[in-house]
Amino acid sequence: GGRPTALIARTVMGKGIPWMENDAKWHGNALKPDACKEALAHLGFDPAELDTLTAQRAAYDADLGKHAVPAAPAPDVTVPGPHVYSADTVTDCRSAYGKVMEDLAEANNAGGNPVVYAFSCDLEGSVKLGKFHSINPDGFVECGIQEHTAAVAAGRLSREGFRVFYSTFGAFAVSEVYNQLRLNDYNGTSLKVVCTHCGLDVGEDGPTHQCLDYVGLMRSTFGFAIFVPADPNQCDRIVRHVAGREGNALVAMGRSKMGMLLREDGSVFYDGTAPFEPGKADVLREGDDGAILAVGPTVHNAVAAHDMLAAQGTKIAVVNMASLKPLDREAVVRAAATGRILTAEDHNPATGLGGAVASVLAEEGLACRFATAGVTGFASSGKPVDLYRKAKLDGEGLAGRFQALM
Repeated sequence: GGRPTALIARTVMGKGIPWMENDAKWHGNALKPDACKEALAHLGFDPAELDTLTAQRAAYDADLGKHAVPAAPAPDVTVPGPHVYSADTVTDCRSAYGKVMEDLAEANNAGGNPVVYAFSCDLEGSVKLGKFHSINPDGFVECGIQEHTAAVAAGRLSREGFRVFYSTFGAFAVSEVYNQLRLNDYNGTSLKVVCTHCGLDVGEDGPTHQCLDYVGLMRSTFGFAIFVPADPNQCDRIVRHVAGREGNALVAMGRSKMGMLLREDGSVFYDGTAPFEPGKADVLREGDDGAILAVGPTVHNAVAAHDMLAAQGTKIAVVNMASLKPLDREAVVRAAATGRILTAEDHNPATGLGGAVASVLAEEGLACRFATAGVTGFASSGKPVDLYRKAKLDGEGLAGRFQALM
């Protein structure tokens, strides 16, 4: 009634079992069978349930690499063909994601029970799931500001014969709920985490929302693939790819609108003639004086740096490393042969693309001039173009960094 209210719950640990109440040693101690049956009786359960559960446990496969509860068969998902954005189109990757989800809803959910589900956390408009929601309300799950619950529920549902997407900002989809994603990885889920507003490209939302660790966190898992599209056309192909594949995947993107990546002749690079291929990098520009290996929004800036350097007589290759896990090791090896590598990313380079490329160079025993360009500390609130300029991640900044390698 017009003033703040705090609810303080004074709980009793082990409530209902006399010898366990308020005794912290039972936080991690297991009960002996007889004591467990007595405790079950105190709580109103049939003590014989313990015998049933013990028999089930004995029947579990002793191989810890196998799950005791098998997943349902993979869903039969129809993935429509790609939508190609023209050379003069300016839009954002999250809108391209929303278009794919719209197509998936129409192809799989219309007029029947959902096959494809989409979870979000009070950010339906920002992650562009409105059309999906309107086509099939039963397939859209609004969890509210409960990201941990959303990650767990979406992961669990993905083992039940459905294709499940979980979308919110990167700071909430990955950083905040890493433990839930780690346990999804352990539990063999098939979850598609599609997060938007990653990196400095979150712009005016500021440092609390600058997700700069999503690659490093998800590289620490065993089962998650990691894909970061460089433009809306590639985003379209990547999302369609993960919609049709089994297993966990992270698709991460920024916030801003952008033009399409073009070939040197002005045609659209990702023109829909080839599907996305995990573990394969794309050479956007050729060059023998060195290479910029870039990912996400910085790919556009790497192309701009290429043009600036070309005007000065320096020809560098520009490689789009959209597949961060699996990584195209051969692309790194080829880049090293030019003698100079600069990585570029809207992320902490120590745990992102920069660290991954450095590992490949070391593991392959390759020597070349090497530097990383990325985000080395939380930035202020501001327009992405200004934040990139300050971090020397814009075209001019990348060109200057590369000149330093020479």
